[in-house]
Amino acid sequence: MRPPAYRSTCPVAGAGRVGSHPRPLGGGGSGEGARPVIHDYHLHTYFSCDADASMEVMCRAALAQGIEEIAVTDHVDFTPQDPCYLYFQPESYWSALQECRRMFDGHLTVRAGIEVGEPHLYPAEVRSLLSSYEYDFVLGSLHWADGRPLFRESFFDGLSLDDGVALYFEELACLAEEGEYDVLAHMDIVRRAAYRCFGRRELDLRPHEAQVRRVLRVVAERGKGLEVNTAYLRKGIGDPGPSVQVLRWFREEGGRIVTLGSDAHRPEEIGVGLDRALSMVRKAGFERIATFEKRRVRWKRV
Repeated sequence: MRPPAYRSTCPVAGAGRVGSHPRPLGGGGSGEGARPVIHDYHLHTYFSCDADASMEVMCRAALAQGIEEIAVTDHVDFTPQDPCYLYFQPESYWSALQECRRMFDGHLTVRAGIEVGEPHLYPAEVRSLLSSYEYDFVLGSLHWADGRPLFRESFFDGLSLDDGVALYFEELACLAEEGEYDVLAHMDIVRRAAYRCFGRRELDLRPHEAQVRRVLRVVAERGKGLEVNTAYLRKGIGDPGPSVQVLRWFREEGGRIVTLGSDAHRPEEIGVGLDRALSMVRKAGFERIATFEKRRVRWKRV
């Protein structure tokens, strides 16, 4: 029996190096009969605080992998304690993006994207950014929950594994309902902190099914999507996420929009694991993958 329909109680606050031998597309192994994926909808350039490669270098790396379409989704963070706080420079980003579009015209489609951290906490700032430029694609992500960093083991300080996971999905439900985004990025990112703190390479979310389904239902009802993120593979944490089980739950809750992203921060990471991610999407019963133009879905059959 499914949990009751979710009703939000969340207040809306104001608040590189180029590898000489790039890995084959998919890197971490392919699923049964998976054909090469030709787009990567999550990657970072030196307009993110934690990446060093230029946009041109990342575009060339994508071409070398046979990728035909990318979304450059640099970090936009308004949370003061985040390392990328106010780092993003939209004018410089757009100048580089337009140059890459001219440079690679006819060879690589370059979509203008951003990954906004905690968008539900900073609605005015996000609206201002999105009204200034015509982005194609907006990822919404959590890197912090209750002041705790999801990219460090300290997220679980004073918390059991179950309590930490529950805290994370409580905050994610707020983002899902109140935030401005097209697709939720790495919706199971709590795996990173769980791996660092408890050594868990896989995280069974079945004990948290009710909470997870609440998030998925809201995403589906708002016409938003989920990303299958392959960064877990290169970090040694396990398969791309979310799992096939969670993707099936998303379909059951009415979800239709799924994107694939490597979350690459270096040129050699572009495309890694996307064939495995595509196999997972197929196993979950999806027949189409979403791409975006001017924040409208463009479907590709799988």
